[in-house]
Amino acid sequence: MLNNLKNTLYEILIKIDKNVVVNLEDIEVETLFDQKGDFTTNAALKFSKLFGKNPNQLADIILKNINLNNFEKVEIAGPGFINFFLKDESFNSELLNNKEKFSNNEKVNIEFVSANPTGPLHLAHGRGAVVGDILSNLFEYFGHSVTREYYVNDTGNQINEFLSSILYSISDTNKLNLNEKQFYKGDYIKDIANNCYEKFKPLFVKKLSSNEKKIIVNYAIENLVDQTLKTLSTAGIKFDHISYETTIMGKGYLPLILEKLSKKELTYKGQLNDPKDFTGTLKDNELTIFKSTLFEDDEDRALTKNDGSPTYFANDIAYHEDKFQRGFNKLINIWGADHLGYLKRLSSAINSLHPGIDFTVVFCQIVNLKRDNKIQKLSKREGNIFELKNLINEIGVDNFRYFMSYRKNDTHMDLDIDLIKKENKENPIYYIQYSYARSQSVLNKVNKVVDTPVIITTELKNLYKKLLEWDNVIKSAYLKKEVHLIAHYLESLSSYFHTLWSSSKNNPSVKFLDHENNISSNINKLLFKYQNVLNEGLKILGIKPKLQM
Repeated sequence: MLNNLKNTLYEILIKIDKNVVVNLEDIEVETLFDQKGDFTTNAALKFSKLFGKNPNQLADIILKNINLNNFEKVEIAGPGFINFFLKDESFNSELLNNKEKFSNNEKVNIEFVSANPTGPLHLAHGRGAVVGDILSNLFEYFGHSVTREYYVNDTGNQINEFLSSILYSISDTNKLNLNEKQFYKGDYIKDIANNCYEKFKPLFVKKLSSNEKKIIVNYAIENLVDQTLKTLSTAGIKFDHISYETTIMGKGYLPLILEKLSKKELTYKGQLNDPKDFTGTLKDNELTIFKSTLFEDDEDRALTKNDGSPTYFANDIAYHEDKFQRGFNKLINIWGADHLGYLKRLSSAINSLHPGIDFTVVFCQIVNLKRDNKIQKLSKREGNIFELKNLINEIGVDNFRYFMSYRKNDTHMDLDIDLIKKENKENPIYYIQYSYARSQSVLNKVNKVVDTPVIITTELKNLYKKLLEWDNVIKSAYLKKEVHLIAHYLESLSSYFHTLWSSSKNNPSVKFLDHENNISSNINKLLFKYQNVLNEGLKILGIKPKLQM
């Protein structure tokens, strides 16, 4: 209905004055849940200046051209809103219409989590994991071939510090003199160190070589990555492809990247300002520098170090070049909000190499853990962390996935453990699943489906109208890449069902079942439609409906 109304309004507007350009996507139609109508549009207000008329004049012209077949009445309200009142008999026919579902079979690469392999997953990783997985489900729903990807950046300073921390713990526990520093703390480091010591015990009888240290840290990384994937798997999150930074570096993309960017005159040779903590002297070798200031970055960025090796930035460009070489033209990355400043330089480099490539980053803000109305202070560096696996075990998979998707991804989130554990309407996912179980309890009792008329009460009408919004909601979530829209919709939808349920208890004329447990065919269709929408929405969120509570 909403899309039909939008199309109708569009056709009317372009007929009024063919010289006026109106875009279909700019026309807004909203559902009303009060006595002022069933649907409303602000089209007359929005486009009045374009047509050189006041809003009420334009609204009157639109109204005169509206086909009233499905409507009890259409009227102008306030300063130029147009309100539509749907005929009672139209609700069922509209509800059963085939949904508009456009399909796109593009290959899409969605990379998410990609945590540093130096520690267990924490709360923020969990948010990115859920958002990435739901987006993957959503893009598959609309026909895309989706590759879920996990990237392991197994080089760089954090790996050196990780190794040093492991060796420090080994030295401290076993009274060795390995002369290492402690960067990462916590029981997880001790556990990793103990495993490494038992695995490679013969190596510690002498001074470790560089190659032996590499073997030890690679073993530790593989174990952490394996633990990470197992943790995510418990929440229904799996990956199609695992990429390693060392593997990407071995493919030799750097010369190709530097050559392409040079031909576009986007690089130069020189030196950047010394890092603040640099106390030595610069070597004679010049850096290759990307002109990222041309793309609104606050400074140009080095692609090579003084020794000619690639920087982290260059390796990241190479990684995305690898995605392109694997046949992906649509790339979606899920990043933490701390990487916000990194977007301009990376996106400008990627788009410079491959103009027209569809590269999008979805940012996820931090997650705070809340207990007893207090925010818990956590620190990975200090070893004070709440591991993701423990959270999933404590609150369950359904709660975990729903609440990690409940807030808009770029807003801060306080994860209230006490609220999540409640089994009442304060907990949205419990409320949703309870509504499904209630609808199933009705269907389980049905003796016979009969063609008896149904009184269209306000409560029944509101549920009808909310169901009609589903196609627009899921389309909007897909286009905007905002998974919280689905979670919020399902909560709202279930509230309308619960309201109808309560009203049916007090009003014999709107009971779901008669005294012989017969059900009206229209109510039967409504319940099945309700379950179908909940099933679709929950499936995309990665949550299973419950048949009983």
